[in-house]
Amino acid sequence: MDATIDDLGKQFDAKVPELLKRLQEWFDNEAASIDDVISKSAPSGTGGSVVSGRPTIDSKRIVDTTVITEEVLGIELPPEIIKPGGYNDFQEMADHLVPLLKRVFTKDLKVKKPLVKAAA
Repeated sequence: MDATIDDLGKQFDAKVPELLKRLQEWFDNEAASIDDVISKSAPSGTGGSVVSGRPTIDSKRIVDTTVITEEVLGIELPPEIIKPGGYNDFQEMADHLVPLLKRVFTKDLKVKKPLVKAAA
């Protein structure tokens, strides 16, 4: 018998603390490495920075967290649920992605699956 949405929701909820912990570690590591490069290479002065107007983590880099979602949830992070442009901070990322990941996990939200090419 297949698990119901409620059963899957409870399974997901039990995994959320580990998911958030691992995503926070990833986000902090990624944001710190970018901040270090910027602070060391940015010119001094009060003119501001062209970098400051961009999100901390862009949407293309978020795809890297699929390793975490596969290990913790057993599912890939579908690129189509990632906010275009990225996220300014961890909380914004978590608030956006976790509810959508729950919907994917419980099969309430259908996502595209990549086509598998046949061997030639």
